[in-house]
Amino acid sequence: MFYIFQLSHFAFRCYNIATNMDDIDKKILNTIQEEFPIAQRPFEEIGKHLAIAEKDVLERVKRLKNDGYIRRIGPILERKKLKYASTLCGVSVNGDILPTFVDELNRHRGITHNYERDGELNIWFTISARMVDEIEDYLESLEKKYSLKIYRFPEKKVFKIKTYFPL
Repeated sequence: MFYIFQLSHFAFRCYNIATNMDDIDKKILNTIQEEFPIAQRPFEEIGKHLAIAEKDVLERVKRLKNDGYIRRIGPILERKKLKYASTLCGVSVNGDILPTFVDELNRHRGITHNYERDGELNIWFTISARMVDEIEDYLESLEKKYSLKIYRFPEKKVFKIKTYFPL
């Protein structure tokens, strides 16, 4: 089992102006991304590694999550082995509804990646579910709710890479 550490796209857009993130926060985020411990008390291990108390690590992680810098910490499971479907999606979302739309995506458990990009299709996200129909139902509900056309690019071949964003 692998663990995924997802920083929200908000974190990277605001990274240069993040005044409430100190060097210890950055070290915690780097450690979680690079070497999340598989242990009974992983935050205690992170604290030992950084020479700070477990409770301080937990408080900082909670604050960073509440501030939108951490989206989720959890396992990455092999979708194919679990027979899950996955689709890359692109959509053009105007500025008026962008925050609401992105917040809704971020609340969905099946959304594993969500990025804002320049270009006509300015929001790109990946959605996974047990059945293709679940994906379609969700995407159709978004299209109807927001009057948008979501372009689907179903998975054809998987390339695994390790992504790391040094802070």
